[in-house]
Amino acid sequence: MGKDPEWWTDHTAAPAWHSVPEPLTPEPPHGTTQPPAKRRRTWPYAAAVAALAITAAGIWEQREAGQQREERARTAAAYKGRSGAELSVDGVSAELVARWNGDRDRVVIELRTYADRKARYLRLDAAGESARATKGTDPWIAKTPEVAVPVKDPMADVTVRIAVGGATWKEGDQAPVRTVRLSPTGAAYDAETGEQLPSDL
Repeated sequence: MGKDPEWWTDHTAAPAWHSVPEPLTPEPPHGTTQPPAKRRRTWPYAAAVAALAITAAGIWEQREAGQQREERARTAAAYKGRSGAELSVDGVSAELVARWNGDRDRVVIELRTYADRKARYLRLDAAGESARATKGTDPWIAKTPEVAVPVKDPMADVTVRIAVGGATWKEGDQAPVRTVRLSPTGAAYDAETGEQLPSDL
């Protein structure tokens, strides 16, 4: 082997047979200095968002169904089977009364004026049924119009449209109209404003 101790030192720096070459990096496109970003998979994120949306919708639906059940339970507990409203229309004092039958499948609605002599025309419309009364030749009062309508849900309110003609009303005139919502709990509401109406019930 000789007397040259530095024979093992090679200054040419060639890669060793056991080394791995470094991976080549592509050149960035002209005008950019950053390497292109790796494309991420978006379907897992979309699936997660869809699952969250479905879960939220289910929770929302359950909460609304629970609130409706509670509302129906309160209505059932407060059920009276009768409702009424005191009204003053065209100078006439009138009372609108609804009575649910014992089977709770029908409601009878009346528009009463009692002894108010100013009442010349009364009309009542509910669920496709209507009744009317005029003073005519009777010097006292117009007769009480009455309708009986079937109901599918005994806890639901019944909406009634009334028209009342006072002392100045003549045949062919348009009478003032009110729309009232009658509840089986005894309450009555103006259907246009939502205001609760007075009642003697």
